[in-house]
Amino acid sequence: MKLTFLGANRQVTGSRYCLEAANSKIMIDCGMVQEREHLSRNWETCPIAPREIDALLVTHAHIDHCGLIPKFVRDGYDNLIYATPPSVDLIEIMLRDAAKIQDEDTKYKKRRHQREGRRGPHPVIPLYTDKDVDRALPLLTPVEYRTPLTIGDVFTIQFRDAGHILGSASIEVIAEENGVRRKFVFSGDIGQWNRPLMKDPSTFTEADFVIMESTYGDRLHQAAGDVEKQMEDIINRTVARGGNVVIPTFAVERAQELMYHIGRLIHQKRIPKLPVYLDSPMAVDVTNIFKKNVDYMDVEIQKLKQVLEPPMRLPDYFHLVKSVEDSKAINLISEPAIIMSASGMCNAGRIKHHLRANIGGHENTVLFVGYQARGTLGRQIIEGNQQVRIHGQMRRVKAELAQIFGFSGHADRDELLIWLKSFEKPPRQIFLTHGEESASLALAEEIENQFGWKVAVPAYGESYEFDFEESPVFDRTVVSKTAIESEPVEIKPDSDVIELVKDIQTRADFELLNCKPIESTEFLAQDPWRVFRIQSDVIQGVEMMTRALSNFDRAISVFGSARIESTHASYALAVDVCRKIGEMGIAIITGGGPGIMEAANRGAREAGARSVALNISLPVEQDLNPYIDFAYTCHYFFVRKMMFAKYSQAFVIFPGGFGTLDELFESLTLIQTEKLAEFPVILVGTDYWNPLIDWLRSETFYRGFIDHVDMSRLVVVDSVDEVAERLKWNATCPTNTKPNSTRFAEPLNRFANHKNVDQSRKLEKKQ
Repeated sequence: MKLTFLGANRQVTGSRYCLEAANSKIMIDCGMVQEREHLSRNWETCPIAPREIDALLVTHAHIDHCGLIPKFVRDGYDNLIYATPPSVDLIEIMLRDAAKIQDEDTKYKKRRHQREGRRGPHPVIPLYTDKDVDRALPLLTPVEYRTPLTIGDVFTIQFRDAGHILGSASIEVIAEENGVRRKFVFSGDIGQWNRPLMKDPSTFTEADFVIMESTYGDRLHQAAGDVEKQMEDIINRTVARGGNVVIPTFAVERAQELMYHIGRLIHQKRIPKLPVYLDSPMAVDVTNIFKKNVDYMDVEIQKLKQVLEPPMRLPDYFHLVKSVEDSKAINLISEPAIIMSASGMCNAGRIKHHLRANIGGHENTVLFVGYQARGTLGRQIIEGNQQVRIHGQMRRVKAELAQIFGFSGHADRDELLIWLKSFEKPPRQIFLTHGEESASLALAEEIENQFGWKVAVPAYGESYEFDFEESPVFDRTVVSKTAIESEPVEIKPDSDVIELVKDIQTRADFELLNCKPIESTEFLAQDPWRVFRIQSDVIQGVEMMTRALSNFDRAISVFGSARIESTHASYALAVDVCRKIGEMGIAIITGGGPGIMEAANRGAREAGARSVALNISLPVEQDLNPYIDFAYTCHYFFVRKMMFAKYSQAFVIFPGGFGTLDELFESLTLIQTEKLAEFPVILVGTDYWNPLIDWLRSETFYRGFIDHVDMSRLVVVDSVDEVAERLKWNATCPTNTKPNSTRFAEPLNRFANHKNVDQSRKLEKKQ
């Protein structure tokens, strides 16, 4: 059995896990990533081929757990998608709204770029469309809580109420392989106890392996105090200033809970009877789903159905806004109002328009009632940034900022520990996910201290194999290493052989250019040393690169024209870019020649970083530039290409000729065909590269030869800071636990068979 972590690992969003047993695979969740630095993962093809998955189980309808389903189906998944009945209803609304938001944001961004006369680094196209949603919805299959579901002869599954949002579930999976049964519990998002709308979270008494969320693994909710008293104070002081209260909200559960509390405050006359706008078509539809599924909710909310209080009945001061025109009209009102809008982390949707209209006014308040993930606009605002970027422009933050933690749909640290205490015997292993790295690590330490249980905090792309006798075996390596022991053999080469080798080494090897038909045996008979030379080229290259990069965890390759003079603007930019990269502790690899290669090596040298050259033996040699610390001259182009790919965590490409374009398109082709692990390919110089992008878009993309995922890989930048920003994720990613001196000695084997998903994705984690 094997468990692979494909999202929400050392970050909050993008939940996705794959469990394999007896040649069968199921996936748990298929969520959208919302942290800015990891957004590119949404566009990537799933590391495990969608057609290989036998079933998809969804814990709940939040977009970071179900938001990639349409793309997953479009990429080839065609089996059933299982969720609870309320989740099935909500997922349809969530996905249609997500497709609509992407379409609206795409159109708005195109108009803005046209107005500003600029072009962004990525193609302005939606991740998926409403047609993609149409193809996915027929696969949704409702499963009641505590009703056993079997997938083939391998998996037996039960959904249990997680108390997070309407329809949310923890999922119990019993997997059987070779007569051995093991129980996995995927917690999903665990809710709080004693909340007004949701039932309390279900608990479990036994499990072999627990995959558990850790969103609030390092903090408590108790400090939040009385939620309604805090809301009362914030709303009243904002109204006294004549301002609006703008509340970014999640459309599912959070919006309805806010309606419940605001309705109570107005009914009890603790706040004025002011207009309350719920500006989210999805939130409006979700409210109707709540009314339909009252039986799945807490007893208290079932009573509200009888007395007709919000959110079961809406008084005249509640306004549900669906149309764009009505949404725009909200910002024209002159009286104080409460404006609730999605998305809850401010990364998309109509909330950005309301923030743009209100965040610059001292009289207004922006009230956060949910978790703000790192990298989102909401996080930038609540952290106190004086300016934030909204719709392409920097906006000064003058409004009052407030936050209430008591609304959280997530259990806090102590509640997570209470949930774990229900297990009557220790699980074999706890895996913590769905939390920022600091929160997950803090909770792991707390669990180890309190319970003495084994805890792991996986990173993106990591896999665990289970031997059933001891703890799971963490499969970090990409290629298994086999120890070969034998007696050393002393080889005494004949003098004639030595001379033959010397003669062969001085001759060019044109077998790849020889077009005449040739028998395979004749191929070797003509030059029996050819295989030896290829092996020697690879071995010597690996040995040199291992020594060159022995103290560096990261390296990038730089390409560009060899004909650019030192007075050219691109030369100066390349020096500045690579100096900045070198200051980030990243080694620079080039072809070692003049022009851009010289500029890149020079920038690395000036930064005190390692400057490496992979030269090539040519009929007309290029002299190595004087800014190189280590160099190796390859005899075969394909060996040099393999070295660039093997040791680089990114390609940075400046303007250049045939060789430069060859490196660009070959790297994109290898990534597209999954022969090479995905990594950044950054094009520097919009004046040079944008015409190529335009041609690809107008001729190649629209003819269907490439798709939006391929276009999204073309990142065009102009400045030193933009390149550094693109590489920043690499400088902050967790390093290998092994000593730095062995980092580049490990056989990465990024050209492995693309079906060996586990290996290629573990490599991607390393990069």
